[in-house]
Amino acid sequence: MKLQTLCFEGDYTLEKREKEKSNYCYVNLYAVTFGIAQYILTELMPIDLDGCGKLTVCANIEPQNEAYEVGYHTVPGMGVSWYNLDIETSRRLYNLKRFCKAFSEELSNEFEDCVANIIMDILVEIDRMQGGKNRLAERRNDILERMKECGCEKEILLEKYSKLSRDRKYRAMVYRCIGHGIGDAIRVDLVNCATREVVVSKWLHDELPNTIDMAGAVTKTAWDGDAFNVTFYRRSPS
Repeated sequence: MKLQTLCFEGDYTLEKREKEKSNYCYVNLYAVTFGIAQYILTELMPIDLDGCGKLTVCANIEPQNEAYEVGYHTVPGMGVSWYNLDIETSRRLYNLKRFCKAFSEELSNEFEDCVANIIMDILVEIDRMQGGKNRLAERRNDILERMKECGCEKEILLEKYSKLSRDRKYRAMVYRCIGHGIGDAIRVDLVNCATREVVVSKWLHDELPNTIDMAGAVTKTAWDGDAFNVTFYRRSPS
């Protein structure tokens, strides 16, 4: 089975307490790491890591039971694996946790580096357990370097869903965008065909980061007069 989902899970007890302190104005670890994890996953896909479709990295500062065991665990029959981080690594993640690059570029970059290195270390460790078939130890630094060069942001043009208006004056360009602060989101740019100028740019999400995997989310696009409609998962156009 190919790996389809790579994500973090935060410390439930700690996050519940922080939520209450902040009057529920809080962004959890899952949300702020989602785009970074998605970036790395798209760099690797398709990949059969350990025969499971989902890998969760669990951060624990206050373990919920005495049976908590640091390291890699898997239930192949259910198609899931998880990796329990040690308390020191988990605490470092929470100390660096930031939502927006505009808050502090330096801290944001440090957080991206921390998350990406944790993910790649775990992936390399699991790959070695499986005989190193994906050569992740050799690919690790190249993946991290590409992430730094692009600022942990990636745009994937969905050519199939990008269409010219009937009068051929405009082209609607549909992008799947992945990255820190973005998560995994769909953006539409309306481009003037004569000048190549982007006259309208719109995110098709209520807020960012969007924490839903958007691979295959767009199922239909169409011009309706001056409006360009995008349909997700066969629902009503947005």
